[in-house]
Amino acid sequence: MNYSQYCRRFSLLSLLLAGSLAAHAQQEDISLLFDIHHILAYIVAACMISIIIMLYLNRVHYFHTKDTANHQRRLNTQLSIILDSNKTKTWTYDVDHDLFTTIVTGEEMEKKYTPMDFLQFYDRDDFRHLLGIISDIVDGKTLTETLAMKNPRPKNDDEPRQYYDVNISVLRRDHGDRPLILLGIQHDVTADREREKLARNMMLRYKTVFNSSQVDMFYYGADGRMKDANDKALETFKITDRQAFLRRGVKFNDIPAYEDMDIKTMEYMHISSITDIDKRKREDERIPETKIKGQIYYEVDLVPVKDEKGENIGVVAAGRDITEMVESFHHQQEAARQLKRSTKDMQSYIDNINYSLKISNVRLVNYDPDSHELIMFSDLNNVQYRLSQIRALTLLVQSERRTARGLMRRMDNRHKDSFSATLCTIFRDDKGRNIYLQFQMTPIVGKDGEVTHYFGMCRNMTEMVYTEQMLQEETAKAQETEQLKSTFLQNMSYELRTPLNAVVGFAELYNAEHSPEDEPVFAEEIKTNTNVLLQLINDILFISRLDARMIEFDLQPNEFASLFDGWCYMGWSALESSAKTIVENPYSGLILNIDQQHLGMVIQKICTYTAYDVQGMTDGTVRAKYEYHHGELTITIEDNGKGLTPEGQAKIFDRFSRDSQGHHQGTGLDLPIVKELLEQMGGSIELQSEQGKGTTFYISLPCEMIYMEKKSEIIA
Repeated sequence: MNYSQYCRRFSLLSLLLAGSLAAHAQQEDISLLFDIHHILAYIVAACMISIIIMLYLNRVHYFHTKDTANHQRRLNTQLSIILDSNKTKTWTYDVDHDLFTTIVTGEEMEKKYTPMDFLQFYDRDDFRHLLGIISDIVDGKTLTETLAMKNPRPKNDDEPRQYYDVNISVLRRDHGDRPLILLGIQHDVTADREREKLARNMMLRYKTVFNSSQVDMFYYGADGRMKDANDKALETFKITDRQAFLRRGVKFNDIPAYEDMDIKTMEYMHISSITDIDKRKREDERIPETKIKGQIYYEVDLVPVKDEKGENIGVVAAGRDITEMVESFHHQQEAARQLKRSTKDMQSYIDNINYSLKISNVRLVNYDPDSHELIMFSDLNNVQYRLSQIRALTLLVQSERRTARGLMRRMDNRHKDSFSATLCTIFRDDKGRNIYLQFQMTPIVGKDGEVTHYFGMCRNMTEMVYTEQMLQEETAKAQETEQLKSTFLQNMSYELRTPLNAVVGFAELYNAEHSPEDEPVFAEEIKTNTNVLLQLINDILFISRLDARMIEFDLQPNEFASLFDGWCYMGWSALESSAKTIVENPYSGLILNIDQQHLGMVIQKICTYTAYDVQGMTDGTVRAKYEYHHGELTITIEDNGKGLTPEGQAKIFDRFSRDSQGHHQGTGLDLPIVKELLEQMGGSIELQSEQGKGTTFYISLPCEMIYMEKKSEIIA
C-alpha cells in the first residue's frame, strides 16, 4: 500500500465523520446542541478524532519511510552488481577526521578505518605513496591522481597477489573550496597484469626455441628484411660475423626460391631448392659473403607470423641443408657398388650417432599426438621407454608438472613450432641430486601440411644446472665480500681525523712551552676526544657489521613494559635538571618476542638525540610512549627542542651528518645505525620536525605478543 492510497482513505474517513455530525445535528434540536453535556461530548469526540488522525499520519510516515528504504536498498544492490561486474571498489577519505570509509552493500552499508587499519589492505610502500598523493590533493597541488597499488605480500607464495589502479579525486569541498571528502575508485587489474606476464613469457620461449633450434632459422620482418638468424643457420652458411650479416638487411625476395612471393599474403609453404652459390655471387653483389661454394640443396618451411587481425607481420624460415642427402641419393643411383658403399657409410654414420648418443647420455624422443605416448630411444633402433602422459608426469617433481602438462597440451594441439624445456625429475644421480633433463622437440609435418608427430632429443643437463647454480652462489658471495670491504673502508676513512688530530695536538702541547695550569685542560681534552674517537670507531664497526648483514637477532620473550622506562631514562641521562621527562606506559605487563639488546640500543640512541635537541632550554620537555596493536609495536618519542629545517630532515639519517651549525650530532652515526638496525629487524622509522617546535620520532616494529595486561583491563 503506497502513500497516495493512505491519503485517499484518510479523506474518506474525514467525510464519514463530517456526515455523521451533520446527521446528528438534524435529529437534535439546535438549541440543545450547545448545552454543557453536548459540549463535553464534542470535546471528547474532537480529541478522539485528533488521536485517530495522529495515528494515521504516523502509519503513513512509517510506510513511506519503509518504501524509501526498500528503494534505496534496490539502488544499492544495482550499484553492487555494476561495481562487481567491473571489478571496481570505492572508498572515501575524511580529511578532517583522518578516516577511510569503504562503500559496500548488504547488511553493512559502510565501514570506517584509521590509516593504520586501512594499511592492512595494501603494500606498505604503495600506501605511503597513496598518503603522499592525498596530501598533495588536500594542499591543492593537484586535482586528481591515479596510481598503481597492490595488496600485501601473501604469506603463502602459491596465493596470487592482487594489483589495482586507484584513482583519487575530490568528492566534496567546503565553502572555502577546501577538500573535505576524497573519493577513491579502485579497479582490479590483476588479470591484465597476468596477461602481460604471459605475453612476456611467450616471447621468452620464442627466443629460446629460436636460438636453440637444431634447424636453420631466419626471421624476416613485415618490410621483407631479415631481422634475425640463429647460430645453426650461421653455421650452415659459414657466416662468422652475425651483426655485419644482419646489417646488410638481406631482403626476402633476394633469395632465389622466394623471388615471386609476397610476404604480406603468403601462407605456410614447404620449399626445396637447388642454388649455385658461385653463380649467384658473380651475378648479384648483394649476396653476403659466405664461405660455402658450389651447389646447395636446401629445404625450408616458411611460416608466416600473424597479428591479432590475421595479417602477416613477418615470416619465419626453418630449413636445413640437404645437399649431402641429395648427393648421396644420386650416388646410389649411379651404381650398385656405390650404393653398397653408401649403405655401409650410412650404417657407419648411424653407428657413430648411436655411439655419440651413448657416450653423451643423450636419448632420442618421439611423441605421437594421436596415442599421447612419449617414446625414448637409447639409439636409432632400440626403444628404451614407452610412457603415457600420466606416467611421464609422475616422473617429474611437483613444481614442474604444470609446465609439462602445458607442453603436452601444446603437442596434442599440433602446434607447428619447435620448443625446448629443461625439467627436474624425481630421479637422483650418484651424488644425491635431482636429475634435470632438457627436451628439444621439433614438429614433423606430413604431406598434407599437418603435424604427424614430434621428434627431438633428451639430454641430461644435471651437471650444467648445478654448475650454474654454484657459480651464481659463488658470484653472489664474492660481490657481497667486495661490497663489505668497500663499505668498511669508506666508513673508516670519513671522520676519524678530527678527534685523532685533537688528541695528537694536545699531546704535542706538553712538549711545547706552556703553563702548568693548562695541563689539566690538555688532559681533559685528550680524554674527551679519545672517548669520541673510541665511540666513533665502535659505531663504524657496528654499522659495518650491519652493512655486511652480520648482526644476528636473538628473539626472546621480554617484559617490554618494565624495560621501556629504563631504556628511556638511560638515553635521557645527559639531560639538564631543568628538563622535564614524561614516559607514558599504558601497560602494567607486556611480554613481547623481541631482541632486547638491539631494540634497547635503538630507543636509547633516539632518546639521546631528543636530549641533545632540548639542551640549553629552561622549559625543555621530552616524552616517550608506546602501543601494541595488530601484531605491531609502535613507539613515539618527541621533544619540544630546536627541531630541524626541511634540509636537515632530508639528511638526518645520512652517515656522519651535521646540524645547521656544522656540529656533529652524536658521533654522526647514531640515527643511521637506528634506521639500518630497524630495517633489518623488519621495522621502520619516520620523523616529523619543525624548526623551533621540536622533533617527533615514530617507530614501527612487527613482533609477536606473548602476554598483555593493561592498567585498566587484563587481556591474556
